[in-house]
Parts: sequence; C-alpha cells; structure tokens
Amino acid sequence: MSRLTKILLALTIINFVPGLLFVSGLVGVGGFPGLYATFPIGATLYGLFLISRMLEKEVAAFDAEERAHHNQPVTDHPSEFPGSLHSHEHHEPFRA
Repeated sequence: MSRLTKILLALTIINFVPGLLFVSGLVGVGGFPGLYATFPIGATLYGLFLISRMLEKEVAAFDAEERAHHNQPVTDHPSEFPGSLHSHEHHEPFRA
C-alpha cells in the first residue's frame, strides 16, 4: 500500500469506529452534537481509501509505461521516416 492509502485507512478507523459508538448510543456525546459527524466522515474516508486501493495498480502500470516511453531513443534523421515532409525533391504541380 502507498503512503496515501495507509493514511486514508488510519483516518477511516480513527473516525469510523468512534462515530459508530456515538451513533449507536453506546457512548453519550452530551453537549457535543458535532461528534456525530465522525461517522459520515469515516464513511467518506473509507470510500476514498477504496478508490485509492483500486487505482494503485493503474498508477503503477502508467508509471512503468511512461518510463518505457521516456527511455526510447529519439531520432531526428529524416531518412528514417518514409514520406517525410523534409524531402529535398522538387515536385511540379499537377496540371489537368
């Protein structure tokens, strides 16, 4: 897992578990109704964690493809490209 994925998982657990305790009524929040927001925040972070996990392989494949693309030699010689626009031949215009 990447660093971001681990952070999202930790934040999910930190928010989701206490939020579940507050919403279920096992722990009274008293005069702090804002603590009820920890449950939906945890659920949102869990969704971000799942998205991050799904995209890890795609990002790794894209990075490998980009590295392979940048490691290819660049050629500037016009003779290697058939039908190059840099041809030195002179063509007469077509007359019908």
